[in-house]
Amino acid sequence: MLSWRKKRSPVAERIDPQSAYSLWAHAYPPHPHNRLMEVEHETLLALLPEVRGQMVLDAGCGSGRYLRELKSRGATVFGVDLSASMLRRARESAARVVRADVRALPFDTMSLDLVLCGLALGDIAELELALQEMARVLRPGGRVIYSVVHPAGEAAGWSRTFEIDGRQLAIDSHWHSLVCHREAATAAGLVIEEWREPSLAERPDQLALLVVRARR
Repeated sequence: MLSWRKKRSPVAERIDPQSAYSLWAHAYPPHPHNRLMEVEHETLLALLPEVRGQMVLDAGCGSGRYLRELKSRGATVFGVDLSASMLRRARESAARVVRADVRALPFDTMSLDLVLCGLALGDIAELELALQEMARVLRPGGRVIYSVVHPAGEAAGWSRTFEIDGRQLAIDSHWHSLVCHREAATAAGLVIEEWREPSLAERPDQLALLVVRARR
């Protein structure tokens, strides 16, 4: 199960994201499975425009939790993820999915109405490149909506951990500052429309997430 905890918590090994997802995919739930993910899901969906009849990409789709949501709302949905193991789970959603890097999307320029990216950009060092690529595939007026664990988590000593087969693992993450997010969006030609930094009810003093909606 995904949890965010202090680095001082005992962790057996650190692991890169792709290796982690290969181990985790078979047990990874296709729905929010802890409080942080529940808040992320609620916040991101609150920013979602009408998608019926729209061409929508879930970039970093994982096991497909947003693919199912978008399809239920009438969108034509595509998913990409770098993890082949996670994509096997995502195919259960019946959406069209392909193995690809969000920094090199296999879509034509100006071909999509919306790109959604839930909790995936923390796996990527090149935030600006990822946002530029998402902006490239958007039609004029199209939107990017994305979420990350709040950058304040780095100073707080958070670590993304999960346990599998008795092993306690911590996934390596990239912590991009709030300034980096704003600058990367501007460099990609995106105009930020919404910027939310929700906390968890049990820790109202600690910002937990950053959720952004931006328009091309």
